[in-house]
Amino acid sequence: MDKLVAFFKNVWFRRGVAVVCWGYTALMVWIAWLTFGYYFEFENATSLFVLYLFVNIAALGLMILSRKQVITMINCMILPPIIFAIVIFGFGNWYIILPPLAVVIAMFFINSANETLKTVLGTFYLLMYVIGVVAYIAINLFMGKMTVTGLDLTLRDADYEKLSPSGDYRIVRYVDRPGDRRTAQYYIEETAEDVEIPFGLCKKVFGSMHVHTASYGGKSDDPIFWTRSEIDGLQAEVLDVEGSIRVNPLTVKKTSEEDGIPIFTGLASGSEETSEAEDKTAEAATAE
Repeated sequence: MDKLVAFFKNVWFRRGVAVVCWGYTALMVWIAWLTFGYYFEFENATSLFVLYLFVNIAALGLMILSRKQVITMINCMILPPIIFAIVIFGFGNWYIILPPLAVVIAMFFINSANETLKTVLGTFYLLMYVIGVVAYIAINLFMGKMTVTGLDLTLRDADYEKLSPSGDYRIVRYVDRPGDRRTAQYYIEETAEDVEIPFGLCKKVFGSMHVHTASYGGKSDDPIFWTRSEIDGLQAEVLDVEGSIRVNPLTVKKTSEEDGIPIFTGLASGSEETSEAEDKTAEAATAE
């Protein structure tokens, strides 16, 4: 027993624990990135939360064990801004915010850093959290939902998703809250950028492209379909938007970035498919 106690008190063991604790910091940076640009879908939210809670409790225990190590002291001073990013980007998702927030508050006071330094940084971090959260709430109240991606994920229709034939892209829908004139906005996302997590999936929203906006009459509304068309002698996945053929905007963007020139610019306005659709629409209007 004495040997076990001596092992845990060994300075090199505690330094090793302090280094391991930086893995928790890296995890928090990763979660901040996910809350920044991803939409969370859970297969089993309860199991994921239990796992997440266990990781935070284990990290708290390891940091308490190594609280006198300089590495842990530095870690505890760096964590608050990272958790602040999670608070802002994931505001309202308290199951993501509260566990690491409790860890960072506890460790800020428990670690053995200089008290003057803790007082100065603590005052700065407190102002950062208070002013940041108040400003975020005020902007949301007076100017609408503020997001870095430009999309309010609370408006995302979880029941609407159309995968392309290859499965590389998907169309998603955002529907306005109930009102006199509800609209639905359709976006295209790249599935390769999704991130699998235990008991769930994070779908990348950041970098998605707007495709179409239409009035929303109900869940059965479906103005967009995937189809295939020949472009420059090659078969490509394109979109049928209310009878008009449009290219995949993510494909255009990616190719433009690689080659330095825009491509397929004539498809949306001058392709054979589009012309046929427009001719049919004109004939129908004449007949009426």
